[in-house]
Amino acid sequence: MTRSALAAALSLVLAAPLAAGADDLQARDARNKQETAKRLDAENRASEPLTSRYNHVLTFGQSLGSAAEGWPALSVEPRYDNLMLGESTRSATFSGPQFKPVGQAAFQPLRAVVQRKSNAAQLLADGEIAQLDAHAQEEGESVEVGALNMARYLYLKRRGQKSDPGHLLLASNAATSGRSIAQLAKRGGTNEYRRAPQAMQEAKNLAHAENASYAVSAIFWLQGEYDYSHTSGGRNDKDYYKAQLRQLRDDLNADARAISGQQQPPAFLSYQTDAKSSVKDGSLAVGMAQWELAEQEPGWYLVGPVYPYPDKGVHLSANGYRWFGQMLGKVYHRVVIEGKGWTPLAPRGATASGREVLVDFLVPRPPLAFDQPYLAHQAREVKNKGFLLHDGKGEVPIEAVELAADTIVRLRAGRELVGEPRVSYASFDVGGAGQLRDSDPQRAESNYEFRPGMQRTEKIPALLGKPYPLHNWSIAFDIPVTREGR
Repeated sequence: MTRSALAAALSLVLAAPLAAGADDLQARDARNKQETAKRLDAENRASEPLTSRYNHVLTFGQSLGSAAEGWPALSVEPRYDNLMLGESTRSATFSGPQFKPVGQAAFQPLRAVVQRKSNAAQLLADGEIAQLDAHAQEEGESVEVGALNMARYLYLKRRGQKSDPGHLLLASNAATSGRSIAQLAKRGGTNEYRRAPQAMQEAKNLAHAENASYAVSAIFWLQGEYDYSHTSGGRNDKDYYKAQLRQLRDDLNADARAISGQQQPPAFLSYQTDAKSSVKDGSLAVGMAQWELAEQEPGWYLVGPVYPYPDKGVHLSANGYRWFGQMLGKVYHRVVIEGKGWTPLAPRGATASGREVLVDFLVPRPPLAFDQPYLAHQAREVKNKGFLLHDGKGEVPIEAVELAADTIVRLRAGRELVGEPRVSYASFDVGGAGQLRDSDPQRAESNYEFRPGMQRTEKIPALLGKPYPLHNWSIAFDIPVTREGR
């Protein structure tokens, strides 16, 4: 399907499913479930399958990609048969155009480490980590470690094996903290882009030395904070960000295929940037761009938001990184290993009748539920559960937010709607968070941990020692509301 056709399909998804008021809630709910099932049951034929001996997963982006403040490391013991390039998934250079493996350039068992910010070639011992300031920017438990552990757990469990040396997962991290998407571009950037193909080439060389097959299996993308905040050339503009990210993904695909010789491009798995970083104008431009690209581009998947997970402010905590990493692993397993489709919890559209607004959702595992995300390290309520209404007069007061059906949310406005109303969720005005999730029963293969060196607030009794729940939380969005009868 062409990009123009996919764009047209997206506009239909957002505008068409819900001709005003013709069907009852039950029929409307059934349509939402049918569309979700169609997407989940689709085959992923756009990404490189898991057929090589070494299947490389590369993380790219800015500080949430590189795991700033993600200390202490949690996944310190290698699990399963996963590998990394060198003694860390990250480079021995914190920034700049070179990816240099920490220690010897060799495949090592995958584990998380903490690297010194001033000298990334140095791994910190537990005692040194314990002496770090509360918001020290040392990089630690990065998402690819938890992702590959979760994916490998599911893979081996499905096959009834303890290991599969013929099809191994390999992790590297080429992210650079504090970069806008323009700076990470292949052309006209700050040359940090070069770190990604260099990591690929290093791994390919090692595989070639063994006469083993090699492919770039997936790219994990975590970036957008500097574009939300207009920092270092960042621009909070949806069309601009879409064009920049599409070009960057195309460049990564071209380099991956040239280096590996693989037939299909790697799967592209993105998070959604937290809108609390949208400090200049409060828009959802970056998050909407990431969602629309996943709707329009084959082999491109929006895994979900990061607002529900424990954080230290802008950056996640070590548990937060591993928790979202396990979400990445869940989706990677589905789209690459199982070759299936994916959709995050996302809206199909919204309609208004009088003061009632109904918002329909694609729900991976119904029913919808309201829960409390972890803001900092405390489960909290969010204004209107994350929803806002705006119309020609400005913000519309919301009297109630309710679950109308398994896949439908009802908003009751405090006054009549005028003009062209819109509904948003998890925007800057509500702190970039919301309370809507699905009922996915999947649990992570790792547990929430409290370790020496963590802040006291990170000791969360409700989570301690338990597997991370892998519910799918609603992405942030801003969409039009169709007025029934128009």
